[in-house]
Amino acid sequence: MKKYKKMVLAGILLSSTILGANTSVVQAASTSATNSPLTVDKSLLTNAIQVINELLDSKTTANKVNAQTKFSDLVDKETTLTAAPIFGKKSTADYTKALQGELNVVDDNGQLVSMTIGDTDSNGFAKTVTYTTSDNKIKTVNVSFNLVKPTVSFSKGTIMNFTSASEANANITNLIGTNSSKLVTANTTNGDDINGKANVAKLSSNPASVTGSGEVEFTPSDIYGNGIPAKGNINIYSQPTVPTRTVSTTDAAKNAIAFTENGQRFLAKPTNTPTEMPTDTTNPVEINYSISAIDSAGDTVNDSATGSPITFNGTGNVKFTPNTDAAVNYTMVFKTENGKTVYTKDQTGKSEDIVNNDNATKVLNENATGYTVSSDQQTDTLATGTTEIDFTVTKDAKTTVNYFSNITGKSVGTETLDGINGSKTILKNIPKGYQLVNIGDFSQTLNADQTSKNIYVKPVQTTVGNLSYTVTFRDKTTGLPVGTQVKSEGALGDYIGLTAPDGYAFASVLDNGFLLLKNNQNVTKYVVAANTPYSISYVDQDTGKEVGTQSGKGADGSKIVLKSPSGYAFVSADDVNYTIDKGTPTSTVYVQKSDQTEDNIVSGYPKNGYIKIYNQNGKLNSDVVLSEGSSWIIDKSLTINGAEYYRVATNEYVKASDVYKYTPLQKIATTNGTNLTPVYNSRGQVIIDRALATNTPWYTDRSATIKGQKMYRVATDEWIRASDSTLK
Repeated sequence: MKKYKKMVLAGILLSSTILGANTSVVQAASTSATNSPLTVDKSLLTNAIQVINELLDSKTTANKVNAQTKFSDLVDKETTLTAAPIFGKKSTADYTKALQGELNVVDDNGQLVSMTIGDTDSNGFAKTVTYTTSDNKIKTVNVSFNLVKPTVSFSKGTIMNFTSASEANANITNLIGTNSSKLVTANTTNGDDINGKANVAKLSSNPASVTGSGEVEFTPSDIYGNGIPAKGNINIYSQPTVPTRTVSTTDAAKNAIAFTENGQRFLAKPTNTPTEMPTDTTNPVEINYSISAIDSAGDTVNDSATGSPITFNGTGNVKFTPNTDAAVNYTMVFKTENGKTVYTKDQTGKSEDIVNNDNATKVLNENATGYTVSSDQQTDTLATGTTEIDFTVTKDAKTTVNYFSNITGKSVGTETLDGINGSKTILKNIPKGYQLVNIGDFSQTLNADQTSKNIYVKPVQTTVGNLSYTVTFRDKTTGLPVGTQVKSEGALGDYIGLTAPDGYAFASVLDNGFLLLKNNQNVTKYVVAANTPYSISYVDQDTGKEVGTQSGKGADGSKIVLKSPSGYAFVSADDVNYTIDKGTPTSTVYVQKSDQTEDNIVSGYPKNGYIKIYNQNGKLNSDVVLSEGSSWIIDKSLTINGAEYYRVATNEYVKASDVYKYTPLQKIATTNGTNLTPVYNSRGQVIIDRALATNTPWYTDRSATIKGQKMYRVATDEWIRASDSTLK
């Protein structure tokens, strides 16, 4: 499974400011060329880097982003102010100054009110503070801190496996700790306290209560208190009894047998078998087995104490039945797509009997619930020598996700994930007003052996619209200011879209807007004079006559998306995007009559190879192909043998299933919502290991309807839904 990496603050700024740079807040550890970023002008990065440096160099940012509280609104000895804790050993003066900025209490003129600290707790954090105004008005208020609750992590899922309760009790304490090498760990993001006491996460459990398979609860804590408990599942595997088998040949006796006992699965492989079928078929033969514990996917289960596979040596009986024309003893073997055996069942039939998916489904439902036989139809005819028939199965997985706030430690919602065991999915119902603590949790791998899972979330930081900003527009050529400065306010993290001054256009897509990240933010955006005239003559390529015109003024070197005259389509897809050039004020663009003037541009799917060409009868043209991922104008469509085709040239057609239609754009799509934005490929399949942060802008050059959903392209094969974004 690909790992996620969380980008640092600079990465967030770049993904939001350098539009089109494919640097998402969540991205795969490795990125292929297929998902390459869209090409944009990145020549003007000075302002972006300046904002990043200013923010990263800031020693105290809390007083710049927190909402202000007016002194007049405080109620003496009753008001409680809540703030983020300030960690690390500090002098009283330094701590007071930092806390004053964090609480952000101001007078009617917007100036911070003088503050002193009253009572403190054992960690040095203020419990009360007193404010004194310039006219000697005094109010004392209570202070609470949003300390994060410590959490529990299970490095290999929530399931621990042992061969006995005594082994569990003897080893479970060795499996818990605070470093990643342990099976169960305690985690905390709280820092050291004001007195200099180091904060350490601890983990407690009740291993003495382990008497058999079941749950054990772990409670994390740090120097500030207990965290959010989490339960782990303990499986105690004991020596199983291998079922008696009835076979007709010694070869059949050599087959492995997968069975279930007390809800646990085992795979027994014979270590000795008769060299030939006994003449006495009435008495069973004892066979030695090597028995392995297996999970729902057929993989060997490891002992959590030793890390070694859980295995047993045992015996089982095999009964022999003479092989006659009438009776056929065989084994149904149910395997996963990876070939792992998860269940077997001995059966008796007659020669020429038909065994198919229906028979297998009936056997499976009666003996191993939770599995589904593959939909691929399989039919076998029993014969005298038939000893085994294999069927491919999938395991149904259903996991309940419990969302816990890392501030309050309380449950804030649940979500049920279901599908095929081992398949990947994404979280879809993260509680409103919360975001993931660990962004990597956005992608989940379904596990049939894990019925529940805790995922930690944190409240979305909200700030009233009291952060001010000033935008100055400068001419890219002269460097001089133009137009009127924009002064306004917004909320922390808002993407502020801008409009260029009259007579100017933005020099780059980078200048279309910015992220509001601090109070009194000064932003410079570059523009160029939009005084270059252009005139386009649309000419019918068949008649040579002009059928339409388009003219206007714009910035030299900027691009605009053209629209063909009514009833006509462009001859070439390259003509859709037009670059204004002061050296070439007039241009001719050829068009052709077409009944497809909307969504008449198609592109081949990335990584799908060459696009095959067919004639009007649907016959493959072996001499001509179109380049992978290339774009083409279509002027008509037709149906051949039930399949839809698009014409890209005279008697040259492409299959509709090999391409997708799109509309050219030159816009900014800003992700909306309160959580991560899923990313899809051009076939509408969600990309599990990628997601975009909310409220971040992305340059988009195409829109398309994919699987009934309107989407915008933000990278070569990455799309976001229109419903998850706002187009600017």
